[in-house]
Formats: sequence, structure tokens, C-alpha cells
Amino acid sequence: MANQKIALVIDDEPDVVELIKDCLKEKLHYLVLSATDPEVAVDLAQSYLFDLLILDLHMPKLDGFQVLEMVRKKQPDVKVMVITGLYERYKERFKQVRVDKIIEKPFEFPKFEEEVVSLAGAVDRKTLEGDAGFIPKAKILLVDDEREQCEALQEFILEDKPNCYEVEIAEDAEEGIQKTNEFEPDIILFDIKMPHLRGDEMMERIKKGDGHKPKLFIAISAIGLQDTIHAVEAAGSLYITKPFRIEEVLRVIRKNCRELKLRKNG
Repeated sequence: MANQKIALVIDDEPDVVELIKDCLKEKLHYLVLSATDPEVAVDLAQSYLFDLLILDLHMPKLDGFQVLEMVRKKQPDVKVMVITGLYERYKERFKQVRVDKIIEKPFEFPKFEEEVVSLAGAVDRKTLEGDAGFIPKAKILLVDDEREQCEALQEFILEDKPNCYEVEIAEDAEEGIQKTNEFEPDIILFDIKMPHLRGDEMMERIKKGDGHKPKLFIAISAIGLQDTIHAVEAAGSLYITKPFRIEEVLRVIRKNCRELKLRKNG
């Protein structure tokens, strides 16, 4: 998925988030992460790489400047657009931080779209077209103790190929083993570091057990130690390091569906 663009939208007003999200997805063809809780947004930034951060300033728990500081530590080069109705209140603080664009509320969406493209770039839809002759069909299980991150990835997988994937979530490794036998997934994507039972230990139990055997395991983890990566790969799993770009995971899923002949059309 060359030239795909990804945005993270943060505002404590759900209606505002949905309007911006719809505009980015429908008009500009961006992939969009979103959160109304700034702490959830910071967590998302630990797992997902993105091109554009769009955020409000006046939010509970953490204000926009605190969120920006935390995100910049993980992704220093991300473009930042602040949308605020309180510019005069915060204008002195703006001098102390790096913000690429400030848009004052209320704003018109055509102008907003222009500013987004100017700041983060446009999506060339021709480069996003996949193999129209291949339609995947797969059952996918996501195993991670961070529910919001699972739900975000679930949404992206389902939207990538509508009506092609079934996706379920397990919130720990023990539940992952249980759902493997109930849901019978073709592919399991799992985090390694989870409470009680690690993801790689879950994979080993599933492989050695008498229950359902998925065709593919994909570890997605912030643990970047080479010994861990080599051990997981040696056990027969693919490995993707957090933070990652969403399209990378979608590409890996499609590629392996093709190789494993997980398809709708024969």
C-alpha cells in the first residue's frame, strides 16, 4: 500500500472526532486512528506509526500540549495540526512547542481538507489498488491485553477487505487459547508481553495441544530484542515490531492469505 496516509485524531468531543474522521476517510482516503480520551491516544501512539496528528487542546486528564509532548517522544517527525477554539488563551504556549498548523474553531471542511493535504500529503488511490483477481477469506484472532489497540486494528482489517475477514478479539493469552478452539481462526496476531501467560507461550501451547491449529501466527510486539525476535521466528511465527504502520500489517495479512490459499474465489 504505497503512499498510504495515516492520521491520529484526538478530541474529547465524540461528534467532532467523527466528523473529522469521516472527512479524512471519505474525502482524502486516509486511514484514521481516533480517540476521545487523551490517555488512550497516547497508548495508540505507542503501537501505531502515523503521518499526521490532529488534536484539540482543551481536554480532561491531559491537555493537548501534554499529549503532543508524549507523542513527540515516540514519533518526533510526525506532522501536527491543532484545532482549537481557544487560540488566544494558549498563544503564548504555542511559542514553546513545535506545531505545524493551527486551525481555529469553527472551521470549514473544504479549507480543512486543503490544509491536511498541504501538511501531510495526498493519497494516490491508484497506488493503493490491490490485486482485484484475488479476494481473501480468513478468520483472524487478535490477542492483546490492550483492548483499544485491538479494536483499532480490528476495524482496519475489516475495512481493508469488506466482507472478506472475520475478526475476533481475546484480551489475554488464556482467552486466546480458548477462542482458538471456539472460533477456529486461520491467523492469530498476538502481543508477546501479556499478564499471566506470554504470547509466545500461548503459541507453543496451541501448537502442541490437541485443539485447532491456525495456519499462521504473527507476533506484534514492542519487545525488540533480537534474541526474542529470533526465538519467535524460529518457533514459526512472523514478527512485526511496535510501533508499526497499519498498512504493513494489512499487506502481510493479504500476502499470506494468497500464499496459504485463503481465498473466496477458489
